[in-house]
Amino acid sequence: QNSKFSLTLKLTSSFIITLLQRVCNDNKKSKDVLNMVRKKYKPIMFLIKNMAIIITFFIGILIEPYSPDQAPLKNLIIITFLLIVCIYIFSRLVNSISNHGRLFVQRIELSTFQKYSSLLAFGYFILLYIINENIQSMLHLFQSSPEIIVTCTAIALGAGFLEEYLVRGYLFNLTQRFLKKYNNKLLITSIVTSIIFGLLHLFNLGLDTTKGVAQQVFYAFCIGLFFSLVKIITNSIHIGAILHFLFDLQFGIYENTSTHMSWSVVILLFLPLTVISVILIKSLEATVNDNQNLLMEV
Repeated sequence: QNSKFSLTLKLTSSFIITLLQRVCNDNKKSKDVLNMVRKKYKPIMFLIKNMAIIITFFIGILIEPYSPDQAPLKNLIIITFLLIVCIYIFSRLVNSISNHGRLFVQRIELSTFQKYSSLLAFGYFILLYIINENIQSMLHLFQSSPEIIVTCTAIALGAGFLEEYLVRGYLFNLTQRFLKKYNNKLLITSIVTSIIFGLLHLFNLGLDTTKGVAQQVFYAFCIGLFFSLVKIITNSIHIGAILHFLFDLQFGIYENTSTHMSWSVVILLFLPLTVISVILIKSLEATVNDNQNLLMEV
């Protein structure tokens, strides 16, 4: 009986092992086929994703409310909800081709100079936030009607997240693909995407004076470099998007008009942030060049 039991056990074990091997081989073949299909159709999928990203961005821009008087409060809330859904889809699409907004396998370990320079850059950004009277404007906003609150919040969400994921997410990644052989790719990518970010404000022509729009383009470029720095330091796009949202969350943003200042004041206010950002990005790039294993594949 013991010998029969042993024989049965051996046969059963042999059958199970054979079955598992076949399943593993089938899974391996399936994975190989799947990887082959993915590799074959990767350029097509990349093209489809790129088209979807651009289409979703423009849908978000079209959904975004433009005035608190355009619709009743209930409709404005529905529009804002649809905008949030669009932002979510857009961010997912961008993340799918940009390593979820990450540049490095892990965050860069900052040197003492880089730590103090980062604090200086963030401190100066907060100073600009105060000088721009954003705090007073936000307090004024939340004392306004519900229609104005919903409209301004929706516009700030659209500007903060759609623009940030487009410029510092999608375009940053795309520019890196073209510059991956260059040693200064982080700095060049930051400058190129910041120029594009500034030029996006040309859409305000006709809504503001030429001088006002020109100043918007200039300080958007300067702040864009800071947001690029934030992305590099934090190895994430989320922090920059939140900062962008908070910077734009102010009363009367739907009017698309800026506080007109002399060019000397604008340059004096925003140029220091540009200089600090460029110096720090250059320093961080040197750190990355010394450790190429940090960079994620694009």
